[in-house]
Amino acid sequence: MARHKVLDMEKRRDRARRYSGYLCTLNGGRQIHAWVSADELDIEFHGIDLKAVCKLAVERASEKDIAAGELLVPRALLVEVEALEHSGVRSR
Repeated sequence: MARHKVLDMEKRRDRARRYSGYLCTLNGGRQIHAWVSADELDIEFHGIDLKAVCKLAVERASEKDIAAGELLVPRALLVEVEALEHSGVRSR
Protein backbone atom coordinates (compact mmCIF):
# COMPACT_ATOMS: atom_id res chain seq x y z
CA MET A 1 0.00 0.00 0.00
CA ALA A 2 1.37 3.39 -1.00
CA ARG A 3 2.02 6.01 1.66
CA HIS A 4 2.04 9.62 0.57
CA LYS A 5 2.94 12.50 2.87
CA VAL A 6 0.35 15.30 2.93
CA LEU A 7 1.98 18.70 3.50
CA ASP A 8 -1.03 21.02 3.12
CA MET A 9 -4.80 20.73 2.86
CA GLU A 10 -7.33 23.28 1.57
CA LYS A 11 -11.06 22.67 1.98
CA ARG A 12 -12.93 22.53 -1.32
CA ARG A 13 -16.45 21.95 -2.66
CA ASP A 14 -17.64 20.76 -6.04
CA ARG A 15 -21.26 21.88 -6.01
CA ALA A 16 -22.03 20.52 -9.48
CA ARG A 17 -21.15 16.96 -8.44
CA ARG A 18 -22.26 17.44 -4.80
CA TYR A 19 -18.83 16.63 -3.34
CA SER A 20 -16.98 18.05 -0.35
CA GLY A 21 -13.33 17.47 0.31
CA TYR A 22 -9.82 18.81 0.31
CA LEU A 23 -7.14 19.75 -2.18
CA CYS A 24 -4.06 18.07 -0.76
CA THR A 25 -0.50 19.07 -1.56
CA LEU A 26 1.96 16.21 -1.27
CA ASN A 27 5.68 16.13 -0.73
CA GLY A 28 7.22 16.68 -4.15
CA GLY A 29 4.61 19.33 -4.99
CA ARG A 30 1.95 17.05 -6.50
CA GLN A 31 -1.69 17.84 -5.71
CA ILE A 32 -4.78 15.67 -5.48
CA HIS A 33 -8.42 16.35 -4.69
CA ALA A 34 -9.99 13.94 -2.19
CA TRP A 35 -13.79 13.98 -2.44
CA VAL A 36 -16.65 12.65 -0.33
CA SER A 37 -20.25 12.63 -1.53
CA ALA A 38 -22.21 15.42 0.18
CA ASP A 39 -25.17 13.01 0.36
CA GLU A 40 -23.17 10.56 2.49
CA LEU A 41 -21.93 13.39 4.71
CA ASP A 42 -25.42 14.83 5.19
CA ILE A 43 -27.30 11.58 5.72
CA GLU A 44 -25.13 8.85 7.16
CA PHE A 45 -21.78 10.32 8.19
CA HIS A 46 -22.93 13.69 9.56
CA GLY A 47 -20.27 15.13 11.86
CA ILE A 48 -17.42 12.88 10.70
CA ASP A 49 -13.96 14.50 10.62
CA LEU A 50 -13.78 15.19 6.88
CA LYS A 51 -10.18 16.38 7.06
CA ALA A 52 -9.05 13.16 8.74
CA VAL A 53 -10.95 11.07 6.19
CA CYS A 54 -9.44 12.90 3.22
CA LYS A 55 -5.91 12.83 4.65
CA LEU A 56 -6.09 9.10 5.28
CA ALA A 57 -7.51 8.47 1.79
CA VAL A 58 -4.70 10.44 0.16
CA GLU A 59 -2.03 8.72 2.28
CA ARG A 60 -3.37 5.38 1.02
CA ALA A 61 -4.01 6.50 -2.58
CA SER A 62 -2.63 4.53 -5.50
CA GLU A 63 -0.15 6.08 -7.90
CA LYS A 64 -2.92 5.96 -10.51
CA ASP A 65 -5.15 8.18 -8.34
CA ILE A 66 -2.27 10.55 -7.60
CA ALA A 67 -1.49 10.83 -11.33
CA ALA A 68 -5.18 11.51 -12.07
CA GLY A 69 -5.19 14.25 -9.41
CA GLU A 70 -8.47 13.14 -7.90
CA LEU A 71 -9.98 10.36 -5.80
CA LEU A 72 -13.38 9.59 -4.38
CA VAL A 73 -13.09 8.41 -0.78
CA PRO A 74 -14.47 4.87 -0.55
CA ARG A 75 -17.39 4.21 1.77
CA ALA A 76 -15.33 1.61 3.65
CA LEU A 77 -12.90 4.34 4.73
CA LEU A 78 -15.76 6.50 6.00
CA VAL A 79 -16.97 3.56 8.08
CA GLU A 80 -13.41 2.93 9.35
CA VAL A 81 -12.87 6.55 10.45
CA GLU A 82 -16.32 6.74 12.03
CA ALA A 83 -15.57 3.59 14.04
CA LEU A 84 -12.23 5.05 15.18
CA GLU A 85 -13.95 8.28 16.24
CA HIS A 86 -16.55 6.38 18.26
CA SER A 87 -13.87 4.30 19.96
CA GLY A 88 -12.03 7.46 21.00
CA VAL A 89 -8.98 6.82 18.80
CA ARG A 90 -7.91 9.84 16.74
CA SER A 91 -6.15 9.46 13.40
CA ARG A 92 -2.75 11.06 12.88
